[in-house]
Amino acid sequence: MFLPRTYALLLTMMLALPTLSLAQDAGLYGKPIDPNGSFIRILDTNASAAVIAGSQVAGFDDGVSPYVAVKPGNVDMSIGAESINITAAPGKYYTYAKLSDGQTKLYVDGVKDDPSKAQVYLYNLSDLEAIDLAVPAANATAIKGVASGTSESVSLRAPLNLSFAIQQGGKTITQTDKIDLKRRAGFSIVLSGNAGDYHVVVTENHLNQ
Repeated sequence: MFLPRTYALLLTMMLALPTLSLAQDAGLYGKPIDPNGSFIRILDTNASAAVIAGSQVAGFDDGVSPYVAVKPGNVDMSIGAESINITAAPGKYYTYAKLSDGQTKLYVDGVKDDPSKAQVYLYNLSDLEAIDLAVPAANATAIKGVASGTSESVSLRAPLNLSFAIQQGGKTITQTDKIDLKRRAGFSIVLSGNAGDYHVVVTENHLNQ
């Protein structure tokens, strides 16, 4: 694919912006957000439905649920036959994820609001020790060294239409389709699987309406 030199240079400069770990764009959700509320989502590529604080959440996009607004405090959730209770603080965003070994992890997501950028998140739920998020069209790396069970994110100026490659040691494990990155939007790229059998999911982050 031929990529004009000026475009490649511009994209490389954008990818060089500092990585913001687990940042979340407050403009994702299309309507005012209660600053005293809490927001929780489920990330389980084997799940198709869950209950969060009494609200049924169905129609997962390949195992990534929308965020659900809840009252701060103790929050009961269920995924299939599994019951969970977490403590949610006011104004915080949480992602409850299931890892490749069956263990679970609760991520606390920060909040970021930048009207000129999109936020791209890479979750490594696989057994791979560390992975990178590369942009083949620009021959650049957007996020480096995301350890198993962790997540990192990067801010990119938008709009852009890009595909990403998930790599380990420079070798491509899998690649996404093109993503239409929009301003004030967030997109989660989730790698799951183990023992050489890996699966990638891409979804736009949003609130349950």
